[in-house]
Amino acid sequence: MRVLRSIDELRSIRAHSIANAQKVGFVPTMGALHLGHAELMKVASDQSDISIASIFINPKQFNSASDLAKYPRTIDDDLAICSECKVDYVYLPEISDVYPEGFDTSITPGSLGSLFEGASRPGHFSGMATVVVKLFNIVQPNVAFFGKKDYQQLAIIRRFVADLNFPIQIFGMETVREVDGLALSSRNAQLTDEERKEAPRFFEILQAFNRSFSSTDSLNEAISDAKAQLLSLQCFQLDYFDIAEQDSLQPSRDTSKRLVALGAILGSQVRLIDNQELQ
Repeated sequence: MRVLRSIDELRSIRAHSIANAQKVGFVPTMGALHLGHAELMKVASDQSDISIASIFINPKQFNSASDLAKYPRTIDDDLAICSECKVDYVYLPEISDVYPEGFDTSITPGSLGSLFEGASRPGHFSGMATVVVKLFNIVQPNVAFFGKKDYQQLAIIRRFVADLNFPIQIFGMETVREVDGLALSSRNAQLTDEERKEAPRFFEILQAFNRSFSSTDSLNEAISDAKAQLLSLQCFQLDYFDIAEQDSLQPSRDTSKRLVALGAILGSQVRLIDNQELQ
């Protein structure tokens, strides 16, 4: 595994891969890597001739300076995980490489970015989309790998890749979870002991909801029941819970369509997001 710190290094590697018809797989991350990231990198390594991961804590997708300051920074452990997952290259850019002096451009998602996380975290998806577009242009991968835990993020990336004609395949992987069902997240370490004990209830409620309806009428009743259970959590407050079409993320109650349940709950220091594609 080789660590890259400049755009020129990446461009040289990409030119060589094009000349040799090699498929490049890419996993962009913000570090604080866990088993979910590891699964993405393993698949990227298995399915690509050249695998590249990036580690860049993107300041533009944090809603406050304090939230950015709290984000875990574990670069030595992260590089060890990348090596174990047989990633060929890790790109570690400086902020000045990604956002040079005078940088004044941003990507603003449309309707996909205005709901759910977009409503709760103004500016977050613009910051995410901007850095992903930048990284796609720098790395120029053939395929990029993302987890479904950040379901709305994945939908936005698929949308702008199609809208902006990026020649990149987007691969969405199932959420990796703890044994008790809690979705893996870099922020889980910030949960208090009591919050960590109760947090798996989030996924349990989503699973139960997924099993509890068979028609539009029963869906409405199931939504009310799931919201009531989420509101009854002792250590968390409900941010949102709703049902949407999987591709457009427009709220829907039409059970003939492909739907997803999306939710977020707030702890003392951490907000948890999760989802269930409805069967």
